[in-house]
Amino acid sequence: MLKSAAQPFSKHYEVRMEMVEVFVLYYSRGGRTEKLARAIAEGAEGVEGVFAAVKRTDYATGVDFVDCSAVAFGSPNYFSYMAGPMKDFFDKSLGIRDRVTGKPAAAFTSGGGSSDSALQSLERMINSFRLEKAADGVVSVGEPSEADLGKCRAMGVALARAALKRAEEPKE
Repeated sequence: MLKSAAQPFSKHYEVRMEMVEVFVLYYSRGGRTEKLARAIAEGAEGVEGVFAAVKRTDYATGVDFVDCSAVAFGSPNYFSYMAGPMKDFFDKSLGIRDRVTGKPAAAFTSGGGSSDSALQSLERMINSFRLEKAADGVVSVGEPSEADLGKCRAMGVALARAALKRAEEPKE
């Protein structure tokens, strides 16, 4: 049975509408980058009024990018660059760039060495899409350590707070 416009939405729906979303977009084959992504989501969800959505690039759409309040991008370091599926996501999202301008964003990477080149490539995309960097990037070497996961949780908190602050700003 459909509800008429005069009937209120369920309480669950009302609560969800008041929350902001931190979208954690990542690519991972071996699971290291995914562990970092989940730690960011954990940090974000520790902030009242925030929920996190975590998706691999092959399951994400431009709608996810447009609809979120803040975003974290994560990739393995492949040949000193972000993974191809992550770059493909950016390429396909070029047409919506104006709809995401100003969103808080951050980047994280994992790899076998200490190179930050993949992080730099992600942060160039953050600049190209005119997103607002909300936290320093995280580079994890090898299996994510507890320190790496702690930095990712802190990144999630920073993104959540930036998203809440942006949500409170008056709209034109």
